[in-house]
Amino acid sequence: MAAAKKVPASSLFVSEPNPRWFGNRENEAGNARWTNANWLKSRFHFSFAEYSDRRRDSFGCLRVLNDDLVQPMRGFGKHPHRNMEIVTYVVEGALTHKDSTGTEETLHRGAIQFMTAGTGVYHSEHNMSADSPLRFIQMWIEP
Repeated sequence: MAAAKKVPASSLFVSEPNPRWFGNRENEAGNARWTNANWLKSRFHFSFAEYSDRRRDSFGCLRVLNDDLVQPMRGFGKHPHRNMEIVTYVVEGALTHKDSTGTEETLHRGAIQFMTAGTGVYHSEHNMSADSPLRFIQMWIEP
């Protein structure tokens, strides 16, 4: 078995996408409650979205490992997933999740959510706090 290898934060791809891509209003320049100028700051461990590196496509069945920082009153609008097991760990703040199976819940610091996308599911994830950022780790596992 291979030894664990530390991946330095400086080697991760950082994504700060346009807020409109995910159904958000424009960024709020100068908002004192925001800890980042963009609504989202994601750190990708593997190729994902606009980042592509053949040497970092996945690790076994682990396809995605993202560290996301979402500013107050922002989030990911309704979007689809399929054929994926999705694990979310809330590091800081509260994540509000809604999906097409009828699940609606708010997860707080330390909570872990497991979602089976199966043949298809739609869901949204938001930081509904007016004051605090949300940080969560999300992993996608191929079944």
